[in-house]
Order: sequence, then structure tokens, then C-alpha cells
Amino acid sequence: MSRNRVAFSRLVLTGLILVGCSPQSFSTPLENAEGDHLTSHQEMLAFLEHLQEGTDEFTLDPIGTSVEGRGLVLLHFRGREDGAVPSAEKLKVLVFAQQHGDEPSGKEAAIALARDIATGAFAGFLEHIDFYLIPQVNPDGSEARQRENAEGMDLNRDHLTLDTPEVQAVHRVFRDVMPEVVLDVHEYGITSRAWLEMGVRKDFGQQIGALSNPNMSLRLRSYAWTRVIPEMADALAPKGVSLNRYLVSDGPDARFRYSTTALNDGRNSTGIYNALTFLIEGRNGLTVEDNIRERARQQLETMKAFLGFFDENAREVRELVHAEQAVLAGDDPPPEVALVMDYVPDPERPAVTVGVVDADTGEKRSMVIEDFHPRVEATLFVERPRGYVIPPDLTQVIGVLERHGVPMTPLDTALTMELAGYRVRGTTVGEKEDKEFLDVDVSSSRGVRTVPAGHILVQARGIQTNLIVSLLEPQSQWGLAPLPQFAALLEVGREYPILRIPGGLD
Repeated sequence: MSRNRVAFSRLVLTGLILVGCSPQSFSTPLENAEGDHLTSHQEMLAFLEHLQEGTDEFTLDPIGTSVEGRGLVLLHFRGREDGAVPSAEKLKVLVFAQQHGDEPSGKEAAIALARDIATGAFAGFLEHIDFYLIPQVNPDGSEARQRENAEGMDLNRDHLTLDTPEVQAVHRVFRDVMPEVVLDVHEYGITSRAWLEMGVRKDFGQQIGALSNPNMSLRLRSYAWTRVIPEMADALAPKGVSLNRYLVSDGPDARFRYSTTALNDGRNSTGIYNALTFLIEGRNGLTVEDNIRERARQQLETMKAFLGFFDENAREVRELVHAEQAVLAGDDPPPEVALVMDYVPDPERPAVTVGVVDADTGEKRSMVIEDFHPRVEATLFVERPRGYVIPPDLTQVIGVLERHGVPMTPLDTALTMELAGYRVRGTTVGEKEDKEFLDVDVSSSRGVRTVPAGHILVQARGIQTNLIVSLLEPQSQWGLAPLPQFAALLEVGREYPILRIPGGLD
């Protein structure tokens, strides 16, 4: 049977099963509201529970709680087991939304997406995709109409240390599921001072970012740039949605670049496992509520185009991701890990054109930006070690590794082995990606040492190898050492307390 006939048969079967369960039977809280009303956390949970009970098309499971005790939930749509693709061979896709409480359109779109899938209005992709959805990561911030969580933490800057319960929950789901594809849904502001001083607001459409850190598979990065994003843009154009690569800038007179290479956001922190990961930035409003219906519509269409691409290419993507993860976790991963990087100009792409709206008249026009830095260049590499030795008193470091699920082995007895160490010669403050960056100068030494019992051995092997090296190296731009709470690691004139294992472990 052809794929189109299979899809049609499944649609007919779904329609027979869900008689009376049309999308209109489950209007979302936003659809039922008068005006631009944001769905509360309580309203969202009540709606999802009602939808689950009324359709039985997904599981609804608790995955944690926020700082203020609000529940975080995971929706899992498996599809039916009578399809041509066995469940174990489906492409696993994870989508999560509203890490930032003042960016609600992703949550509103996720609620509508859940409804459309559960009622069969948009469910054909489930033949090839095992779909997981976290509709809201930051309920406390959402209720307060603020970016941060209840403790003032920016959740999308916590994917390195995993200090917040909300981000811990996301990473537990990621490690439990190990999806091949991840999407993190956000919004970008349009009214920053630098733009208004020029009399314009941003009008960049829907923006999408992909893997950006050079330690991630170039095959995956290229696939995102040349296949996923262009085909999504083509699918969205008839829907009245413009999709562009995600641009970052401090203002129209500042340099423009693509999104960060940092490992402390939801996209790169999962992409470091060589998963195929993305970030959506929808256009925010003049207020949190302003034009929320259209903002949510565009986010919903973007999510559907995203799932549509991976439905059409599920087998290819699954094989590609698994092949690149096998390289990372195998006996011969890339010999070096990039520690320092930044965006630089590209002679083949010297400028970029962006859309803007006149702040007074509302007229739309284009603006050409000459200061464009689209290419990532790594400037410092380290030879990949076999592992590290961590003193037991570095409890903060050990806690981060535990929260990432990194295997660690405490030594029962003293162990004599060849180790490499660093001595911190100095630190200076520089700038990378338009932010302050700590430049660390070290000298290195190597020799046989005896490691006391109780020290922790961490092997830099397996699918987490790039994450482990990036976290623990003293010169790592996106590691632990440059963070203020780990300042004691970089005491000038002293040895960096974490030692490298340059050879194999016995």
C-alpha cells in the first residue's frame, strides 16, 4: 500500500474512533476567552486533563514541580501500534515551550497542538514519529508575567549547571527519552531601546536557530541549515508565516550574528549529545498579551511545519543522528574538543537583510546590515582526554555532573597513574559573542601521581564526552570554571584541582 493510502486509511480510522471529538469539541482556553487573555497554569492543566480523558490519545505525566510548587507535565503521543513503522523504530521528537514566562505564545500554541493531535486534526505524522511535548517549563514566571522563574533565574541560562528544578525536569526527560530531535520554543522582543531610537521595531518573522557549537557534528549542522530550515520555510510561506534563521544583535548599529554557541541553553545543551536540536523565536508583542492569537497561530504553524518535515524524513534523520552519535560514543571520536569560539565575518556573506516596521507609521521595510558575522570560528582546542580525577571536596562540580547523569566512580583505594595537570597563570576579561568572557592562561605538566582514595574518576567517553570535556576544562569558554560560583577553581598561581587522564583506564 502506498504511503498516501496508508495515511488516508489512518485518517479514516482516526475519524471513526474520534466521532464527536472535533477540535471544536475541545476549544482551548485562549479560543474560549474574550480578547487577548493568556491561559493560566491552572487552566492549562484542566484543559489537558479534559483532553486526555476525552480522547485517550496521549499520556499526561508529571515530571517535576516549579519553585512555587506548580506541576510540570509531559504529553506523550505514541500513535497507534498498527502502523507500518514499529514503535521502537520511530523518530523520537521532544518539544518544550515557555522557558521564559513573558514569552507565552509557545505555550498557547503547544496547547492547541496537543488538541489538534488528540482529535485527529493533525496526527498523520505519528506513523513515523514518537512525540513528546512539555507545554510549559516556567509556570511561575508565566503567572508573574516575568522572564525568570520565581527565584529570579533565567531558565534558558541554566542548562549548564542545572540549578533550577524546572530545567532539571527537562533534562531528566531528555535523558530518559534520548530524542533524536529537539525543539525549544521562545519569542524575541521587538521594542528594545536601540531599535526605537532609530524609529523602528524588529520584524524578523519567525526565527529558527539550529546547532551552533563546533563540537557538534558538522553533518548535523549542515543538515539543519540546508535541509530542515529551507524546507520548513517553503511549507510555511502559504500559511502567511515567514521563517528566517535566528539573528542576534544589540541594536541596528551593532554587529549581527546567529544564535549563541553556549551550552547553557535548551538547544545546545541537548545538541552536545549530537541530537538534531533547534530553537524557535516567535515575534513577541508590544505587551505580553498583545496580539497573542496571531502570535500563537504562527507558533502553531511553525511547530506543525517542523513535525511535518521530520515526518517526511523520519528514517533519514534517525539514521543520520544515530550514525553521528555512534562516532561520538565510539572508540575513535574526534581527537580534539573546541574550548574557545566566536562568530566571525564570512566573505561570501558580507551582509544580511532584515525586516523592520516604522514605529510611528507601521510601514514595513527592509534594512541591510553590513556588520554581519555569520560563521563560527574556534580558536582554542584541547586534546580529548580519557577522563578526569576530581577531589571529593569539589561538591559543586560533582553536583553538576550528578544532575547531568554523568557516571562517576569513587576510588576505594589509592591509585597510581599518569596524570596531566594545569597551573593557573592568570585570567583576563575579554569579549566573545558580545559578552564578557574570561580568558584563562595556564601552563601544563604531566607525570605519574598517586590519587588518594575517595577521589572521583570520570571517564570522558560515550555520548557525553563533549559535554564532560566542555564542563571540566579550565579554559573552556562554556565550562564551569569561568562561572562566578566556581571562581575558586581558577586561583592564580595554584594548580587547577581537576586533573586530566591522558591515557586509558585500567
